[in-house]
Amino acid sequence: MHITTFTAVSIGLLMTVGCAEHATSPVTTLTASVADKAPSTAFEVVDGSTGPGSLYRLVRPANWNGILVVYAHGYTSPDAPIALPAEATLITSLLTPQGFAVAYSSFSENGWDVKDGAQRTHQLLGIFASNFGQPRHVYIGGASLGGLIASKLTETYPRDYAGALAACAVAGGTRRLFEYHSNVRALFDFFYPGVLPGNAATLPPGTDVTTGIVLPAIAAMTANPTPAGYMAAIDQTPLPFATPAQLVESIVTALVGNATELTDDLLTNGKPYFDNRSTVYSSALLPAPLLQAINAGIGRFDASPSAVALLDHNYTPSGDLRIPMLMLSNALDPVVPGFNQASYLAAVTANGAANLLVQRQVPVFGHCVFTPAQLLTAFGDLVLWGELGIKPAP
Repeated sequence: MHITTFTAVSIGLLMTVGCAEHATSPVTTLTASVADKAPSTAFEVVDGSTGPGSLYRLVRPANWNGILVVYAHGYTSPDAPIALPAEATLITSLLTPQGFAVAYSSFSENGWDVKDGAQRTHQLLGIFASNFGQPRHVYIGGASLGGLIASKLTETYPRDYAGALAACAVAGGTRRLFEYHSNVRALFDFFYPGVLPGNAATLPPGTDVTTGIVLPAIAAMTANPTPAGYMAAIDQTPLPFATPAQLVESIVTALVGNATELTDDLLTNGKPYFDNRSTVYSSALLPAPLLQAINAGIGRFDASPSAVALLDHNYTPSGDLRIPMLMLSNALDPVVPGFNQASYLAAVTANGAANLLVQRQVPVFGHCVFTPAQLLTAFGDLVLWGELGIKPAP
C-alpha cells in the first residue's frame, strides 16, 4: 500500500502521543492479516447488539494509540438482512495496523433512516469506553448516506469528535437529493412520454426496477439520445458525465433513486414529498422556446407538508462546523452529484467556518470509487489536522 512518506511517518508519530493504559473487559483476541501484505496485528474484538436489532463491532489493536475511529455506513436496501457493513473490514484492515481502534454498527433497520443511523453510530462512543476505556480522541468517518450521518453528528456533538472524514457524502441533505431525482424523472417523462410506469411522485405497486425503469429508459435514450443532452443542460438536473454512456448512467441512476425513494414508505409515511408547482426550469444553454415548452408541459406535483418536514428531519446539514472535516468525493458521481459538496461549502461558509472544511476530489466517474491508499492518505491528513493543526491541501 502506498501513502506519502510524510503521512505514514506522521501517523506513526501520533501513535506514540498520549498512549495511556486503558481498562479492558473480557474480549476475544484475534490475529488479522492486513491488506497489501502489512504485518499481522493482534487486536481485540467485541461484538454485540443494541436497540431493536442493531449490531456493532469494536476493534482495538494491541498497539492502540488512544484514538478511536467511528464509522457510519451508507444506504442499505430495506430488503437486505440487518448485518454489519462489509466495507468496514477494509477500514479496519487499513487503520488497526496504524494503532487506531475502530467501531462500527448496523442500523436498527435498513433504508434511509438518518435519525436511527446517527443514534446507533453515536452510541458506539459509550459502548467502546465501557469496554476499553475512554479514548483520547474520536474521529468519525462515513460514506454516502453515512457521510450525511457523519455531518449530522459533527454538527450536533462537536465536543465529542476531533475530526470527520465524509466520503462521497450526501452533503446537500436528503431533501435536496430527492428533489434532484424527482426532477430528473419529471423531465424524463416530458422528453420520453409513456416510457416509464407512474410518474415522479407515484409508482405502481410491484414495479420491478430493472424491467420497469432501467431497461426501458436505456432503450429510449439509445434510440433518441438528444433529449438526454437537453436534460443535462437544465439547471435543476446537473447530471455528471464526460461521455454519452456516463450521461445515460447518470440519468438511469437518478431514475432508480426516485423509484427506490417512492417505495420507501417509512421515510415519508407514504405521503408525496415532491413539489415543483412553482419551479421554473432554467438553462443558459437551451433555446427559450424549448424552455417555455418544458415549463408549460412538464408534470406538476404537490407535496405534503408533513412529508417535506420528514425529509428535512432526515437531514439537512446546517453548515455549523466546529471541528475539522475533510470531504472526499469523486469528480463525477452519478449517485451523489457535485452539487452536494457545493451546497455544504456554501452552508459552512455562511456560518463563517470555511477554514474547517477541506474538499478533495478524485478525478473519476463513479460513486465512492477510492483506492485504499487514497482513503488512508485522506484519513492520515485529517488526523494530522486534528492532532497537530496541520491543515491539508484539497
